[in-house]
Amino acid sequence: MVIILLKSFFKLLITLIIFLITIILLKSSSDFKKWFYKHVLDNNISFTLIASKYEELFGSPIPFKNHIIEPVFNENLKYKSISKYKNGFLVEVENNLIPSLNSGLVIFIGKKNENLCVTLENEKVETNYCMLKSIGVKLYDHVNKGSFIGEVEEKLYLEFIESGEYLDYDTFI
Repeated sequence: MVIILLKSFFKLLITLIIFLITIILLKSSSDFKKWFYKHVLDNNISFTLIASKYEELFGSPIPFKNHIIEPVFNENLKYKSISKYKNGFLVEVENNLIPSLNSGLVIFIGKKNENLCVTLENEKVETNYCMLKSIGVKLYDHVNKGSFIGEVEEKLYLEFIESGEYLDYDTFI
């Protein structure tokens, strides 16, 4: 227990040191300030990339996360058939519970024609889960591969989009 507390304290300390160094450099160096504004603030910030690198280097930012949260649902998508439909694919599923096909961040939840959940994998590929009867995640939740996304009647519509291009399902399912 003491080791876990020390690790959590160390993570917090490293985060504070990085934050303080950034603030000091912004206040004292106009060159750093120009560079920071040009490369960080004027561009889109990749929060999922930053979060994944942070977890890779320091572990979870939430203390005790690995000791409290255990996956209840960890499945692969089981399906009977897949057919091309519009820009994506219509999947006839065997199980009504839909897992996440990849790890990522939930960036949209809403309705178009039916319930829709969109996840973003490493700031590259959007996965659109459409025709959901119910959604089991919240906006900005981090989902791991195989974790619960939602529930469907019998069919799921999937789209895979990277830089505005629709991708084939072979690399994702």
